[in-house]
Amino acid sequence: MVETIVPVVHGGSRRRYLASVALHALGATLAAAAFGALLGGIGLLLGAPWGLAGAALVAVLSLVYAAREGVGLRVPLPCRRRQVPQWWRTFFSPPVAAFLYGIGLGVGFLTFLTYGTYVAVSGAALAVGDPGLGALLLAPFGLARGVSVLLAARTSTSEGAAAVVDRLQSVGQTSFPRVVNATALAGLAAIAVLGLVS
Repeated sequence: MVETIVPVVHGGSRRRYLASVALHALGATLAAAAFGALLGGIGLLLGAPWGLAGAALVAVLSLVYAAREGVGLRVPLPCRRRQVPQWWRTFFSPPVAAFLYGIGLGVGFLTFLTYGTYVAVSGAALAVGDPGLGALLLAPFGLARGVSVLLAARTSTSEGAAAVVDRLQSVGQTSFPRVVNATALAGLAAIAVLGLVS
């Protein structure tokens, strides 16, 4: 997918490349925000905010996935083991494909996830029962996924972009990102527990 959003695909035009990056980030952010709003709306329909039960849900999700990241607890991630459709890049123009790839990646659960942080934050979006707040909780995920293609900005070939992806995946398997995610999840659990005791 990243191979579609590299300068060489845009004939070396920095302006067209940056436009595709912006469209990709926009698509991912909008999709994540829309999904967060949907979760918040579903929560609202189900009677959220749920008070202590909602705080407990977020605390448990956060602690379970913190243990997954921190100590290797075997907990599945609810996601597809695929990325976005490859055929989009041959059927659509690079800017349209970039936008569609952003939408596909922004929802998160429709593609591959590496860490459980998104699951816990999605649980929080559901538990708050507020579509606006749900959108605000998940939009940063989409934005981060969207702008991550800039890591391949200096590549001049599709193969070079694929090599960047391979390096990122290997870094993602190291302990540092797992510790960062475990720490973020522990922080989210602490916030939820504070909601339980207050």
